[in-house]
Amino acid sequence: MRKKVSKETTKTEEVLKETDVLEKVSKKKVSEQEKAVAPKKTRKSTRKTFANVETKNDAPKVEKEKEKVRSSKRVTINRGLSAVDVQERIEAGLVNITVNKNAKTTKQIVVSNVFTIFNLLNLFVATALIVAGSYKNLLFLAVIICNTVIGIVQEIKAKATIESLSLVSAPVVTVVRDGRKSFVKADELVVDDIVIFEAGKQIVADCVVRKGIVEVNESLLTGESESVVKKFGSLLYSGSYVVSGECYARVEKVGQENYVQQLADQAKHYKKPSSEIMRALNQLIKIITLVVILSGGILFYNNYVVVGASWEEAVVATAGSMIGMIPSGLYLMTSISLAYGVIRLGQRKTLVQDLYCIEMLARVDVLCLDKTGTITDGTMRVKDVIEYEGETESSLKQIVALVLGNTKENNATAEALKKKFGMVKRATTRAIVPFSSARKYMAAYFENKKLSYLIGAPEFVLNQDYKESLVSTEVDKFARQGLRVLLVASSPTKITSPNQNFSDVKPLALITIEDVIRKDAIETIQYFKNSDVNVKVISGDNPLTASKIALRAGIENANRSISLDGMADDVVAKIAEHYTVFGRVSPKQKQILIRALKEKKHTVAMTGDGVNDILALKEADCSIAMANGSEATRNVSHLVLLDSNFSSMPAVVQEGRRVINNIQRVATMFLTKTIFSFLLTMICVIFGLIYPIQSIQLIIFDWFIISLPSLYLALEPNNTQVKGRFLFEVFLNALPGALLIVFNYGVIRLLAPAAGFSDAVISTLTVISSICVGYTVLAKVCRPYNNNRRIMYALMLVLGITMYFTLGPILLEIVDIKELGINAN
Repeated sequence: MRKKVSKETTKTEEVLKETDVLEKVSKKKVSEQEKAVAPKKTRKSTRKTFANVETKNDAPKVEKEKEKVRSSKRVTINRGLSAVDVQERIEAGLVNITVNKNAKTTKQIVVSNVFTIFNLLNLFVATALIVAGSYKNLLFLAVIICNTVIGIVQEIKAKATIESLSLVSAPVVTVVRDGRKSFVKADELVVDDIVIFEAGKQIVADCVVRKGIVEVNESLLTGESESVVKKFGSLLYSGSYVVSGECYARVEKVGQENYVQQLADQAKHYKKPSSEIMRALNQLIKIITLVVILSGGILFYNNYVVVGASWEEAVVATAGSMIGMIPSGLYLMTSISLAYGVIRLGQRKTLVQDLYCIEMLARVDVLCLDKTGTITDGTMRVKDVIEYEGETESSLKQIVALVLGNTKENNATAEALKKKFGMVKRATTRAIVPFSSARKYMAAYFENKKLSYLIGAPEFVLNQDYKESLVSTEVDKFARQGLRVLLVASSPTKITSPNQNFSDVKPLALITIEDVIRKDAIETIQYFKNSDVNVKVISGDNPLTASKIALRAGIENANRSISLDGMADDVVAKIAEHYTVFGRVSPKQKQILIRALKEKKHTVAMTGDGVNDILALKEADCSIAMANGSEATRNVSHLVLLDSNFSSMPAVVQEGRRVINNIQRVATMFLTKTIFSFLLTMICVIFGLIYPIQSIQLIIFDWFIISLPSLYLALEPNNTQVKGRFLFEVFLNALPGALLIVFNYGVIRLLAPAAGFSDAVISTLTVISSICVGYTVLAKVCRPYNNNRRIMYALMLVLGITMYFTLGPILLEIVDIKELGINAN
């Protein structure tokens, strides 16, 4: 239930302009509300100490100093804080600085790349080899060290890219200081600052409303999508955002004291996308770790006890098996690919707020967008005004200018109206209803005329009377031309609440507004069509208008349009797949549409720029915001297009596909080695044979079939749509090569007695066979070929052959798998 705005509220606000005597009462009221709303566990103080305070014993003293600063001056909304007041609060640590718990520090990046489970397993194997005195087999560490260093460097570069781009899109707030309005960054706010909030603004610190009325959406905190009316004395919580209206508010809490920070700093941030690759890799790591440890122990027992090898020989043979099974560079190569994707997207003016949203972007098969700012360029102009009997052009202009001047709207539609009619503010206004996406109109009541004037979507202004009115026929006619239509109307009903029902509504005029189609919209839409991405338009406009514009932009099946006005939620969910253009959609219905498409197993991306898009953006698998949109929209999105250019979307999608497809290619190479190493280990255990390959013998396989090609392929362009399950596809591609290597080993073993092969010869033939098959797998992974891949493959082949013939004799001498004097039965 929304609270009604009383007459007393308006009077109180007028008195407040002249005096500040109600401030103490307001603070007491706010304190009581805080205790009622905030959970008990969040009432504990988490205030930051001074920068120069280091001991907990000083904390009480620090808090006293802070309270002294807080209560040192009574702040008025017209004057705000002075420069001296601000400096005092900065020195007292009363600044709105928070710790971003989602971002890694450089130290955390280094630690997370060095201390991986695979690196620890490799370290264990290396330690065993050192104890066994087999220093020659430690060469495998070179690959691991190189991969780790590259991973650290790339992730640090990605971190720097994100931080630099984040500064560009950081929230900026309007404050009153020294009697003047000024703009400061959110982290420069201090306690007692007077902040001006308007529609679309994110509330960046806990505040108390001192003047004005706003509707606030707290869904990011509470999960409730209904807007809440906030008036004098009401609390505004950090993490919520303003849907409509304007207010002056006083900052009560900053930094870690903010209510949202008490909720584990989760609410104001984007919803983390679900990454299939990371889920699969983490699952794979657990399985491989368990397999490596168990099979390593069994193989050592087999080599040392069953086969009868010496302790050193058993360690070396077991190490060869374990190192072969550990896909050391796979996780790092995945991180490198994602980090490189972040850097590349940064170069394309796209801020990535979550590393793994790149994967979801690559898997997108449905793209939902609002036509404003995507198909159209966001600018509008009034095309025509159709006046009804009883209104002159001058009186109509005055009415529109008065409503605009008193509601203070600044959206694209309002700007177009201002250019045509101007803007006038009069004191005779007694109450207003700001525009919101749910209401789809704005209104103001003028005492001198005893009338409320409304401007908005005809269906919502006339409400139940719309279908029977003559207006509806004209609206449909203009909508079919792709024009927006606004109705100017009057009503004798006084405004008492934002969701006021107006009676005796009299149409005064229709205003048609023309959207400007982006020059590159057709080309962009065609790209998605060619890429098997289904584009849907979700708009608050008349469905006929939206459909016409969508057709002009080249959207397939754009004639399949429907209005969701008044439609039940379950019906909205059922029709999500069957229509292309949805009109008169409320913010909640946008969310329902996205959720319904996801339930149909689609991967859904959503673009948006206004507060009406936030619920849908949070629901989408990948959310993309425009930088010129609202702060709240940018804060909840996975990606932010810093140039606000929809035509850059194809490049963004291509980057996502490049990353994910190439990770899949690379994973095939790593798992081929893992699978054949495991199968060889099982054969040796079952038949009581010593493991035939030492780690140093796989240097050609590691360097020229896996590591260097993988590093190159991970950065190659790849625009193929990502399909299938990651782990299943990788195993399917890796299994044939691994089985062929095992088959070759079996043939070599069977021929060995007749051919008189020694264990050293068997080992050498197995390694040569593995390398040959490895190059075959690499050739398959490189498809489809281009000039760069052909050159890379030829280079790896030449380097491998060169190393074999130049270093082969040296390696054979070092390896020393000669006649071991062991008869395997």
